Amino acid sequence: MAKKTLGYVELQWTCPSCGTKNPGSQRTCLSCGLPQPDNVVFEQPAQEELIKAEEKIAVAKAGPDIHCRYCGARNPATAKTCSQCGADLSEGTKREAGQVLGQYRPEPAAPVTCPACGSSNAPNAAKCAQCGASLPQARPQPARPVVPAPRAGNMIWIGLIVLGLAIAACVGFMFLSTSTEAVTGTVSSATWTRKIVVEGLVPVEHQDWEDEIPSHAVVGTCQEEVRTVADNPVPGSREVCGTPYTVDTGSGYGEVVQDCEYQVYDEYCTYTVEEWRPIDEAVERGNDLAPEWPALSLGPSKRAGQRSESYEIVFNTEQGRVVYTSSNPAAFSQFKPGSRWQLNINSFGSITEVEPLN
Repeated sequence: MAKKTLGYVELQWTCPSCGTKNPGSQRTCLSCGLPQPDNVVFEQPAQEELIKAEEKIAVAKAGPDIHCRYCGARNPATAKTCSQCGADLSEGTKREAGQVLGQYRPEPAAPVTCPACGSSNAPNAAKCAQCGASLPQARPQPARPVVPAPRAGNMIWIGLIVLGLAIAACVGFMFLSTSTEAVTGTVSSATWTRKIVVEGLVPVEHQDWEDEIPSHAVVGTCQEEVRTVADNPVPGSREVCGTPYTVDTGSGYGEVVQDCEYQVYDEYCTYTVEEWRPIDEAVERGNDLAPEWPALSLGPSKRAGQRSESYEIVFNTEQGRVVYTSSNPAAFSQFKPGSRWQLNINSFGSITEVEPLN
């Protein structure tokens, strides 16, 4: 996604010595005079306003400030020597930059009440306008309660139990399906069914981009839809941006940006073409050992489609009546009524194997 800059705002930092909130451009504490340490971070003020002064915007664009290696003083990114001790800043430490501080806050914030005199002050004020006392920071949001995660040991035991049950179920199923009993069966009946699907040319509706529709199709309704999304502006695209947020530039100012993408629209249409689809089915059945395919009488715009066949043999055994099915016509021809077979039957009552006895 492309990042779109909306402007720059002044951040703030809190003095670690006296707790005073200071404007981001302020290099020493307004209350106690402490130089800003290099480990103090910039924060979003309660209410952010895009700055208009060109000199401040230039500072924000210049990059992160530099802390002198020798005296720790904070210097602008464009400085070559320390403003306090004159040391070469090429060995200094640049402040971190690029951290996302949070959603941009242009809405009016609640006033801050002075803890010393009770006066109401602007939300971003560092000191009380009435008595000069340092103003407190905004109260942080209460932390969400932490739900303890299940103990690792318990989770391991639960996993082992579940795995054991699954293995036991699989072993039981395999045993029942592979454990067979040999019985003698006599063929009492043999039936067959053969089917042929009849296909016809019928109108079928589809959807696709207008330039992908076959030339012989009948086009229906069309509507604009997003076809592609680009990271940068392209001809005919529509810009779609997310919620603005503030990024620390390391200079005491924050850059307000949006993540944007560029959607390219095109016509997405319904269309109709004729396609071969099942419209009927021809079926032939019999109870002899000479199966035949059904006779077809096909008119215009029709054709024979998929063929299928199934064979069912019923055996009488000492345990009762059992059914065996097959799709092999050559094997079916052997099941003459009255013939005797050895049947292997599993624990589910299904025939798994047959072998002639006479």
